[in-house]
Amino acid sequence: MSIKLSERMMAIVRMVSSGHASINNKRIVADIGCDHGFVSIYLIQNNLADKVLAMDVAEGPLCTAMTNVAEEGLGDRIELRLSNGFEKMKMGETDTAIIAGMGGQLIISILKNGRSKLEEGYELVLSPQSDVRMVREYLRKDGILIIDEDMICEDGKYYNIIRAVVSGEHKGYIEDEVYDTFGECLIKKKSPVLVSFIDKEIEKKQGIYCRLSKKDTENTVNRLFEIDKELKLLEKARQMIIN
Repeated sequence: MSIKLSERMMAIVRMVSSGHASINNKRIVADIGCDHGFVSIYLIQNNLADKVLAMDVAEGPLCTAMTNVAEEGLGDRIELRLSNGFEKMKMGETDTAIIAGMGGQLIISILKNGRSKLEEGYELVLSPQSDVRMVREYLRKDGILIIDEDMICEDGKYYNIIRAVVSGEHKGYIEDEVYDTFGECLIKKKSPVLVSFIDKEIEKKQGIYCRLSKKDTENTVNRLFEIDKELKLLEKARQMIIN
């Protein structure tokens, strides 16, 4: 049975580089936080990976993944491990890692703890569900280059999918608040989904500003100042895209 993924998960697997296979000419992917194993199975069934190391910190999802993998007859190509991030993965076992479906701060923690196992050229596909700016900042400061980014809207919620490569250098990064906040790749690609996100954020913050401007407290004044700054950043990003 062929596994079907949601639009968000399809956007994630599309970010797995088709030209990256560095371990004995085979592409071996680490699926960090594999949950029920559907992404791992899809990667194998659609020839996007030769082997997958599927890992999860929780026994429940890992047992479910094990059942799903067995049902698809892929036990010889998908290896499951109980692991906190990269903990149970050895250096050189994989050339790409997918880390998705969790908050940005957790993703940063996983990357920090496993950083010594990520050699130069190692690829990362990341989809933080929060704190996306923090993730971009961490990658930039740690010499991990963002080489592509996508953004989709599914069921009214926006998701970012980042493809990055470990380089050890900071070449190609511009330390810019707009790029950290909204994504250099998305801005340069003139992403219509990002424009939609920005327009909704502008509308939302303008409404908050209007409501708060009727009050006159110290906290309100400070918050109005913050919102005004946020609006200017949103407008700057929008202009960079549409011009």
